[in-house]
Amino acid sequence: MNYNFLATGVDKTQVFELIFEHTDLQVFDLSSAFGQEVRQYKSTDEIAAKFDLENGGQFAISLRLWSPRFGGEVFFRKINLNPKHCEGHTFRYATSGWGLIQLHLGGYQHGSLHHSNIGHFNERGAIGRADDDKELAEVKRWNWKEIVSTSGRLRRQISKMAVRKFEGIDMLPGAEALKKTGVELRY
Repeated sequence: MNYNFLATGVDKTQVFELIFEHTDLQVFDLSSAFGQEVRQYKSTDEIAAKFDLENGGQFAISLRLWSPRFGGEVFFRKINLNPKHCEGHTFRYATSGWGLIQLHLGGYQHGSLHHSNIGHFNERGAIGRADDDKELAEVKRWNWKEIVSTSGRLRRQISKMAVRKFEGIDMLPGAEALKKTGVELRY
């Protein structure tokens, strides 16, 4: 499932309030900063303190969403880095799990507002990407009906916030106000 929408910082704050106040979704970094572990966020305030919700390019903020109802586990995979190319750091972590929902938030950059996206595998897609029996067994541990249902509810709630569509993509109120100032919308 992929769902694109256009949102500014105010809109994104409302999306996070929806997630934290009306779902059981847990929010994690897609990957950690160099030399650090993945961070879990428990409130909109924590998100706003770490990230610039207004500015940035495509995928300015990338997060992973998980619920215990999904059945599978979240893994934090250590990635070794070459310190010559990573400011002296030797590792970072990536958040992994077949049934995680990805939340990529686009920002405002160089006169353009980049789209935001929610997406995840379905069971068939995950099975097709499993490399061996161990990965296939892991794919089958996930409750795919629950993942699809949860992402669908999230998509519908965000869609209800939209004030109109721009070339088929939901436009939230802040994005519409920004477009009226002449800002280009990108997706």
